[in-house]
Amino acid sequence: MRQKHVTNRRIFSYLAILACAFLLSGLAPAVQFGTGLTDTEWHMDANQYYCSFYQPIPQYGVAVFFHEAGETLEFYLESTRNLMAEGSAALTIEAPPWRSSALTDELGYTRVTDKHIPIRIETARAGRMMDELGLGMAPTLTRKAKFGDDRVRVQVSPVNFKQFYNDYLACQAGLLPVNYRQIERSSVSFANGGVDLNARAKIQLDDIVTYLKADDLVTAIYIDAHSDSVGSRYDNRRLTEQRAYKVTDYLVNRGINAGMILTRYHGERYPIANNDTAAGRAKNRRVTVQFDRIDDDPNDPLKGLPKFEAR
Repeated sequence: MRQKHVTNRRIFSYLAILACAFLLSGLAPAVQFGTGLTDTEWHMDANQYYCSFYQPIPQYGVAVFFHEAGETLEFYLESTRNLMAEGSAALTIEAPPWRSSALTDELGYTRVTDKHIPIRIETARAGRMMDELGLGMAPTLTRKAKFGDDRVRVQVSPVNFKQFYNDYLACQAGLLPVNYRQIERSSVSFANGGVDLNARAKIQLDDIVTYLKADDLVTAIYIDAHSDSVGSRYDNRRLTEQRAYKVTDYLVNRGINAGMILTRYHGERYPIANNDTAAGRAKNRRVTVQFDRIDDDPNDPLKGLPKFEAR
């Protein structure tokens, strides 16, 4: 009787193992995209405006580490044919096939959209992905397929990563402090009744000067000064005149061509906030700096920038 009980228990254990194996096999099969030891390629597009460090993923698209001037590092997956369903993809750090003993690390989930750039990953995890590539690990994105029950896995290979990583760091070190979007509608603030540039204003203008000296597609600069409503209209107009020329002179003294600059001053005529409050008056005491820029030049380096929607 005891022998029969032991035999039954063994049969039960065996059936349980078979059941687990059956359940695991029921997981959707994975269709994997990536490269291996012999076909991995890294490429770099480098200039003062952005660094694009990327790996082509055959039959899927491109995995890109992207750092724009004035911004922080991002990772995005550019797809020639997005096979992932909309939703959340798992981001993991896995061993490539030739390092199967290394442990997998999970980095959470990231949003998948049905667009040309279906996946975009923020600075902290993009930096972690780079660190892991340097250690020979493979960042992997997994999501249910758009059609059918398969899972789609896109893996970034660490092969030859270190060979090109120093080129990326050199590009990063040479980026401009700001990009065009950050300066194209700049506003310099002034203290109540004041005409002098404060430290923050000088930093703003220094960044503008650095950018303008690098980008020869900017053809004109418009400086417009405004005041709050405190004081007479005559005094406010004279005050904005002084502020406008403070900004103009600062740019010119740092090497910007005066012939590019149109300087105007408007007194209190164009408020952007309520002059009945201190906060509103502070917003109205401003000098704006705007630009004309050739945006259809085929040689424009900014044309390589991906067009991201707001988060």
